[in-house]
Amino acid sequence: FENPFSSLFLKSSPHLVNIKMSTTSPFFSPLVVIAIFFLCVTAFGANTIHPDEKKALKDIAKSLGKKDWNFDVDPCSNKPNWVTRPIPKILENNVTCDCSVAGDNFCHVVSIILKGQNLPGTLPPELTRLRYLQIIDLSRNYLNGTIPKQWGSMMNISKIALLGNRLTGSIPAEIANISTLQFLELWNNQMSGNLPPELGNLTQIQTLRISSNNFSGELPATLGKLTTLLVFRIEDNQFSGKIPDYIQNWISLNTLVIQGSGLSGPIPSGISLLRNLTDLRISDLNGSEYAPLPELDKMTSLKTLVLRNCNISGKLYEYLGTITSLKILDLSFNKLSGTIPTTYATMNSSNYIFFTGNLLTGPVPPTWRKNTYV
Repeated sequence: FENPFSSLFLKSSPHLVNIKMSTTSPFFSPLVVIAIFFLCVTAFGANTIHPDEKKALKDIAKSLGKKDWNFDVDPCSNKPNWVTRPIPKILENNVTCDCSVAGDNFCHVVSIILKGQNLPGTLPPELTRLRYLQIIDLSRNYLNGTIPKQWGSMMNISKIALLGNRLTGSIPAEIANISTLQFLELWNNQMSGNLPPELGNLTQIQTLRISSNNFSGELPATLGKLTTLLVFRIEDNQFSGKIPDYIQNWISLNTLVIQGSGLSGPIPSGISLLRNLTDLRISDLNGSEYAPLPELDKMTSLKTLVLRNCNISGKLYEYLGTITSLKILDLSFNKLSGTIPTTYATMNSSNYIFFTGNLLTGPVPPTWRKNTYV
């Protein structure tokens, strides 16, 4: 007598095809049946999304206005018909799953990247139902409304990129609860308000880019604690107050952009401690207080140096002409005086040199005459 159920279970599993077990076998026992049952359950669960997360994705799609996800196909199956329309190479329409979570037989969504999808909706609070989510990238859509406060409860997020949308409102203080956050990119939106002091709790943050919004108020002193920062960009906003001295704490920084931010000068002398900078751009500072050009001689990897309309007075430093990596040098519309040092004659590798609107005198280095961008 052959147990029909043992054959059925085993044939249904893609990993155990054509295996049968007879009840007449001396090795047959209830323990074997139980083991087979759990093995089959494991096989059935492989490479399929958790049911709760599938429901969450349906609600997320509704909030975003996402209409080309085919929920007749498992989102974690890697089948192309999960998305019902062709995807241009320049865009991204990806839901990524992790099917290797220890002790779990289901796949879990770890990344949602929907770039340039013309999404017209709002940011979904339902993202919090994806407990394993690490990356949210909804860049360059038409999303409106505010950032949900509920997002602050997501404990595995490393990146939030919402650039190029129509978002309004302020940055919720709750976002600072995401201790794993490394990248926060909110530039080119319509956001406003003061930056919450709680942002200083983002102890792993590497990129903070909030350019081209309507943020106002002074930069919170707590930002001085963000010693893991690599990129800090706040250009094109309406901040007030001076550039804070605490920027000298960001010793790992490679990009600092404060152009047209609303802040006042002078540039803090402590900026000289940022030796890893490759891109330093500050311009259009408010106020009438003048100061000498900051000491930048330790920034030997600088590629872009823009200190335009920054109320800088005094003379040009000779060492600037010896930074061989420098490609763009713009010191326009300051009160620099004296002559151009002879060391600048060797700056043939620089693509652009701008000294317009200063009080410089004397000859132009002869070698510059071959450079049409001086």
